[in-house]
Parts: sequence; C-alpha cells; structure tokens
Amino acid sequence: MVREIIVLTPIYVSLFWSFVFLTSVFSANKARFWLGIFMLVVAVLYSCHAGFFMGYSNFYLKVDSLYLLTGLSVFPLYYIYVRLLTCDVGLKWSYLVHFIPAVVLSVVLIFLTFDASFGERQVYYSEVLVRNRWPETQSLIIRSMAFVFFASRFVFGFQVIGYLVAGYLLAKKYDHRIADFYSNLEGKQLIWVKLLTVSFLLTSIASLVVNAIGRGLFMTNDLVLAVPSALFSTLFFIIGLQGNKQDYTIRSLVEDEGEDGVVSSGLDPRHDELKVGVIKMLETEQLYLASELRITELCKVLNTNRTYLSNLINNEFKLSFNDLINLYRVKHAVALIEDNKTSDLSLGDIAIDSGFGSLSSFNRAFKKVKGVTPGQYRNEVKISRGKAGL
Repeated sequence: MVREIIVLTPIYVSLFWSFVFLTSVFSANKARFWLGIFMLVVAVLYSCHAGFFMGYSNFYLKVDSLYLLTGLSVFPLYYIYVRLLTCDVGLKWSYLVHFIPAVVLSVVLIFLTFDASFGERQVYYSEVLVRNRWPETQSLIIRSMAFVFFASRFVFGFQVIGYLVAGYLLAKKYDHRIADFYSNLEGKQLIWVKLLTVSFLLTSIASLVVNAIGRGLFMTNDLVLAVPSALFSTLFFIIGLQGNKQDYTIRSLVEDEGEDGVVSSGLDPRHDELKVGVIKMLETEQLYLASELRITELCKVLNTNRTYLSNLINNEFKLSFNDLINLYRVKHAVALIEDNKTSDLSLGDIAIDSGFGSLSSFNRAFKKVKGVTPGQYRNEVKISRGKAGL
C-alpha cells in the first residue's frame, strides 16, 4: 500500500493540473493550455513509471516505448511553456523539432520490442532496465534495445542541462525586459520560474546520478523511492499552482507595447537634455507616484523613443526603469516615515501614497534600497527620536 501511494502521487498531482489547464480557454492563455499538455504527458510518464516500480514487468515492457517517448518530451514541453511565457506570442511549427529524438528512439524501440522474443524481452528488462548495465548476450535484438535505452539516457541528460538552462535564461531576459517597461511588476515577474527551474535542474541531475547506479536500488527500498517521488510531486504541484496564477505573459507585454504606439527604434541626440528631463519629471513632477507608470508615458512627455530612453536610464543611472522609479518611491516613503506629521500612517497607506501597487512590492523595493524593511526602518526612526528627546 505504501509503495502504491509513493508511485501514484505524481500521477494524481499532474492529472489534477492537466484537467484544470486543458479545460481552460485555449485562446485566453496559450501558455497555460500548453502547461496542461505538459502535465498530461507527465501523468502518462509516471503511469508507466508506476508499472515498473510496482513490479508489473510484462505491462512495462509493453509501454516501455511510451515511457521513452514521454520521458524525452517532458523537458522540451517545459521549455516551450517558458517560451510561451517569455518570448513567443503563439505556437510555432518549429516546436516539433524538439521532439525528433523522442519520436525516433521510441519508434525504433517499438519495432525492436515486436521483433524480440519473450525471453529476449525478459533479459532486456532484468539486465538493462533494472540493473542498468550492458547485456553480455550476443543477441542483436537485446543489444539494439540496450543501445536505444542508453542513447535515450544520454539525450535525457543533455535535455536536462540544455533546456533548463535555456529556460532560466529566457525567464531572466524577460524579467529584464518588463523591468525596463513597467514601474509596477506585481504579477508580471517570472522569479518563480527561475527558482523552480533551478530546483528542477538540481533534482533532475540527482535523479540522473541515481539512475546511473541502476533502478534496481528503488525496487526493494520504499524510502529511497519516496524521496524522488516526493520531490517531483512537490515540483509539479508548485509549477501548476504558479502557472495557474500567471495571467501575465509575453503576449500581454506585446499588446501593451502596441497600445502605447511609441516608436522603439532610432537615436536621439539630446542625451544630456533628456537626462535632465528624466530627473525633472521624477523630482519635480513626481511622475513616480502613478502606480502603473510605464516608460512610454515618460517617452511621450520627453518626446523620445522607448529604446533610447531605456538605454539612457540603464547606462546613466545604472538601473532598470523599474528600479529607478522604485528608488524615487522609496525616497518618498522615507520622507513620509521621517516626517512627524505623517509618521503615524500605516505602511499600507505609505506604500500607496508613494506610488507602490501593493504592500508586498513596497516591502521588497524598500529592503532592496535601504537594506531593511519599512517596519524596521520606522522602528529605527522612533528609537532615534526617543534618544533625541523628540
């Protein structure tokens, strides 16, 4: 009973999220729908996985090619999901290229399995799949099946590193892009994708190392089997949970950029004048108090283009647009906290009055600039006043 719970948990988790996402409207959020496909493939993968670790050897030999197909499709699917979040507005036919290794190797394995005798399949199962070693037999069929198996392990190892690192870099590039466009990043950032991708990478590498030792280790020890099952079940649940919350994607950014209608190319020779203009708009006009301020609004006021203004802010202030705006918002908040007339305002009111979209974004930005939370800073101010007798 314990083993059944261990091997079935990832299936329950992934099936739940696949149902949630695949029953959503495809046109509304393509990334979320694709995540549903990812979860469905994971469910099929772990169903095959369950058959193996529950000792159903005959069943597993029949679905071994399906296990290979889904196993080599998981990371490409995850990578495409990240692309739909960060850089691809719609699905592309070029995505099919990522599944060529999975399809080719699984088709080859299907033909080899049909050609193999019952005894050859049993040798392949015990020697290659369980003990993870090259068969000593001279049977061409068994050796060919072993070659496909180890080739799939090599491809899988490449996918783990390649796709997860590529996905991390895409999420990082995307976060930089939105930070140069929006002053309020609430609900837009993909920090969770980067953190989960790193966790996914480390967990998968550990799984590769264990698989190199041989799956026989998991056949007799429920505790050893429970560790990866719990890790991947947790990862899939968090991916589903965060994916369900992530309404904002690259499609939303492209639409916002298009709505603003500001030309984002070309150069502007008024470098020093623009720098002065930016400082004036922030220090005198206090544009940063608008919680949904976008760089394009500053562009319209200064009569320049987005690319040039973004580069000017990056190079001259050594900050992204978001960080620059938050710097001024934090300065405004500090003034409110230090002022006797406004020092009793709640932190939520101070956040709103300073232009922040939420208390959580206020806390993050404040700590990033001042090194302490707003609450800690307020306490420090109160202690200083007490010592000064104010």
